Amino acid sequence: MNIKEVIPGALDDELRRWKKINIWIDRMLLPVLLFLIAFTGSGMMGGMTLIEKGSNIGYPGFSKLFDINPDVIAWIAMDGTHIDYPVVRSKDNLDYLDKAFDGESYAGGTLFMDKENAGPEDPYCIIYGHNMAAGAMFGDLSRYLEPEFFEKYTDGSLLTPEYDYRIEVLAAGIFDAYDRNIYNTGRTVPLEYIKENTSLVRDLGIPDHVLALSTCLDDMSDDRIVVFCSLNGKRKHNKD
Repeated sequence: MNIKEVIPGALDDELRRWKKINIWIDRMLLPVLLFLIAFTGSGMMGGMTLIEKGSNIGYPGFSKLFDINPDVIAWIAMDGTHIDYPVVRSKDNLDYLDKAFDGESYAGGTLFMDKENAGPEDPYCIIYGHNMAAGAMFGDLSRYLEPEFFEKYTDGSLLTPEYDYRIEVLAAGIFDAYDRNIYNTGRTVPLEYIKENTSLVRDLGIPDHVLALSTCLDDMSDDRIVVFCSLNGKRKHNKD
């Protein structure tokens, strides 16, 4: 004799009840899981304190930024992208590879200027950032490899505690991580080399200051996406 014979339909009723519960759980949890996955991909998982875990909530002023992290040197924003972040500089280029702006551990790291650069006033300055999902950090640099995007979005801004600059996109291409013509800061701007080795380039004359934005193309190679920009329109930064 089995249970179904003792209590007719009991197991069927129980199975139907659990099936309804599972359907309800799926309907309730699926949107939550998708929400968490989306925020993890964009580097925004965890607490939402100021500039935490890669969140780009808009420039808050350097006084607040210095309170959080004295290594801050600039704030960069690029039109048409998610790039709207603080930039740090330290004595070691490895310091911020896996550390958020607030100092907490974070795989997305923080945008950082090459340690050999004194600042954007150098003739040639490099800023590095991870290629994160959903366009977080420097994840949107790959879009400049698309001709339509390259033509449409040409501007950005770089703020420092002393001066503000207008960014104009000059060229975009893929280079080897060990290319000394590209990854050689503080010296002569490799303008001719850039023009000869990029398919997307516009003529902006001979800029006094070139800013290179660099990120990985993927996890499987030494290729790097580099977007070259000129810094123009220098003006005194309004103290905040």
